[in-house]
Amino acid sequence: MLTSLIVRIVQFSMRHAYAVTIVVLSLSVASGIYVSTHFTLDSNTSDLIATNTPWVERGLAVDKAFPQRADITLAVVQAPAAEFADKAASELAARLATETTYFSAVSQPGAGPFFDQNGLLFLSKPDLDELVKQLTDARPLLNRLARDPSLSGLANLLSLTLLTPLVSGQVKLADMSSLLEQSAQTVDAVLAGKPAGLSWRGLVAPDTQPRSFIQIQAVPDYQELQAGSAASDQIRNAASELRLHQRFGASVHLTGPRPLADEELASVREGEVPNAIATFLAVIAILWLAVRSGKMIFAVFMTLIVGLTITTALGLLMVGSLNMISIAFAVLFVGIGVDYSIQFAVRYREERYLQPQLGTALVDAAKTIAMPLSLAAAATAASFFSFLPTEYRGMGELGLIAGVGILFVAFPTSLILLPAMITILKPKGERAAPGFKWLAPADRFTDRHRKPLLFGTLILVVACLPLLAYLRFDFNPLHLKDPHTEAMETLTQLAGSPEAGINDVQILAPSLSVANTQAKRLRELPEVGRVTTLSNFIPENQSEKLATIQTLATTLASTLSQAPSPSTSDKTRITALKNAAGMLENAALDHPGAGAAPAQHLAASLRELATASRAKRDDAEHAFSGTLKLALDSLHRLLEPGPITQASLPAGLKRQWLTPDGRALVDIAPKVPAGAKTDNNAALRAFTAAVLRAAPDAIGGPISIQHSAQTIIHAFLQASLWALISITVLLWLALRNFGDVLRTLVPLLVSAAVTLELAVVLNWPLNFANIIALPLLLGIGVAFKIYYVVAWREGKASLLQSGLTQAIILSAATTAVAFGSLCLSHHPGTASMGKLLALSLVCTLIGAVFFQPILMGHPRK
Repeated sequence: MLTSLIVRIVQFSMRHAYAVTIVVLSLSVASGIYVSTHFTLDSNTSDLIATNTPWVERGLAVDKAFPQRADITLAVVQAPAAEFADKAASELAARLATETTYFSAVSQPGAGPFFDQNGLLFLSKPDLDELVKQLTDARPLLNRLARDPSLSGLANLLSLTLLTPLVSGQVKLADMSSLLEQSAQTVDAVLAGKPAGLSWRGLVAPDTQPRSFIQIQAVPDYQELQAGSAASDQIRNAASELRLHQRFGASVHLTGPRPLADEELASVREGEVPNAIATFLAVIAILWLAVRSGKMIFAVFMTLIVGLTITTALGLLMVGSLNMISIAFAVLFVGIGVDYSIQFAVRYREERYLQPQLGTALVDAAKTIAMPLSLAAAATAASFFSFLPTEYRGMGELGLIAGVGILFVAFPTSLILLPAMITILKPKGERAAPGFKWLAPADRFTDRHRKPLLFGTLILVVACLPLLAYLRFDFNPLHLKDPHTEAMETLTQLAGSPEAGINDVQILAPSLSVANTQAKRLRELPEVGRVTTLSNFIPENQSEKLATIQTLATTLASTLSQAPSPSTSDKTRITALKNAAGMLENAALDHPGAGAAPAQHLAASLRELATASRAKRDDAEHAFSGTLKLALDSLHRLLEPGPITQASLPAGLKRQWLTPDGRALVDIAPKVPAGAKTDNNAALRAFTAAVLRAAPDAIGGPISIQHSAQTIIHAFLQASLWALISITVLLWLALRNFGDVLRTLVPLLVSAAVTLELAVVLNWPLNFANIIALPLLLGIGVAFKIYYVVAWREGKASLLQSGLTQAIILSAATTAVAFGSLCLSHHPGTASMGKLLALSLVCTLIGAVFFQPILMGHPRK
């Protein structure tokens, strides 16, 4: 019945070739118009997994309670000195806060007016006492710095220090080595025309990093491929308009979840045009090898384009908007859908060689191809539809579109449009039968040595099965990103920094008291490095600290409130620089040791600065005096703290940790030992396991990622099981012979096992991207196996040299080109997917072309 129906369809297309072609092409044009006006892409990767799972609901609850923390952009402002970085970040944050079209929230972690005034209260009491002692002892020095913070004033102060305290032994040159070396490097940077600034804060606290942070929640546009690109551009434009680089030598680098996602999509698209052109040319070349006719190539190619256009329109009708996984249906359609056209075209060529009449050859081709092509299409579609019941929504939509495209578009167009176009184009007859006659010796060899080859292959595959115990799944999504993008490079530089927070997890507690109780328990875990709640922003021992700070403020009041001296002339600056250089040279000669080399270095740099242009000395003035004025101003503000209570905390800071209805956030960061990598999978697993034992409701960061990995792995196992069951049922219904069903499935399972075994040998771990290869292996492989089993049931032998093998190999080559082009991607995840797809295709092809004929043996009589 099925064969006669397909034959009647082909005959109808032949009789009404022009009408059929016009109707189908019109449908394709209409589909193209619909696609151009309705195409949308949802680049929000959080929509790829069903939202009704408990862990997804917990994550959504945190995002809903604290929306300003979700999908953030972290702007890292770096400058030659910490003072310049803080000033540049403060100006940029103030500017971005006014751009409400692009940004819904802007804050500075650990900075801003609140911390500028109360920062000393967050020091421990011993650290605060030590700092107060240092500043009290340095009062005479601070007094001179505040009186004359100019370059000449600093040079004169240096000369005075070297003249008396050094000679008297009050100061040792070795103790000044850090100051001298950093000053020399600052002068060298000025002379070289590089951004420069001496960090006075860094002299007191050597661990101080010359960078500041701005936490930004951009307004995403998920209709764009890079949803946050407009906001990122606005940040860079604001930094340029504020002239942060010219004024402070500051640079702004973006990282965080949103820039990482945007740059990942950009890296996926990088080189897509050359790859598309190369893929197109390769497909044309393969089609030529398959059909050996320009007219046939045109017919097959048009069938492919028409099918792709109609499938795209159907996909948009069914799901509304494509996602970052379902958009891959195009590659699948090109790789798999063209198989049906190639199979029909090569079968037509075989019949045309035997039958000169074009119409008769088309009808005979339809008769012989009807069963295997129908069964292959149904089985391939079933493998895609098997994703529909899973919780992996992104893959489910891909399966729906690809399955519909294969079963209801690619398969019918190869039987309707292709015969009609062949009828219209009237390609010439065939001079030789399709096939690989040079494989005849291989046919004879496999026939003579069938049992040794069969059992040897099975023994080898089974012997390697223990390798599957070493098959790894890399759940870390950072390993799938291009490490050379700005966001990834910046994130790598921030390894271990609390502001990055890429591996932090959260708990949504019903109240702050409960949050504090959980935080206390979590701080005891050795895997946890830091736990933060709103209570962390209410310092302990405030009364004692306030009294200590007040005493210091009284001591330094006259020092910090005095007006600086008037600016001096450039001639005075030159004299001061030369005097300081001479004093440094003498000090280096009189006090050999650790500080002598830095003193000589600074002396040489100051002499060069003294003879340089006035513009260079102005730049040096800014590099030294600019940071000093900012440091003195910061110190003045730090000496004016006030009591901090939960009620007095800034509203913006409070809202980041407490909801209006009283729910509180607990943020937990993993412990990162010195020199360790922040993306160590084993450490992250240990961290998440420890946190979940103590707080089962924790979510976010590596916990969410591992839940995603488990969901995806379960979805693929579930889909593979459903695909295997549905394919088995289809094969039984079509073949009605359990032995023939096994002859189809066993090579498929062998190919799957070999693919995974080779992945272990090649050290290719499975990941979120390349795991797609496993169900596709079923979809692609079953078609090849069906073609051979049906031919074998029809009594055909010497299959390696037949036209069927030529069609399968060239069809696989087309698929390999489509998949193999992914290997060239700059995106590591896409490249890994392309490599595993190519490997699975090679294993599937070898299993079909060589192992399956050996398994089947001679045809049954």
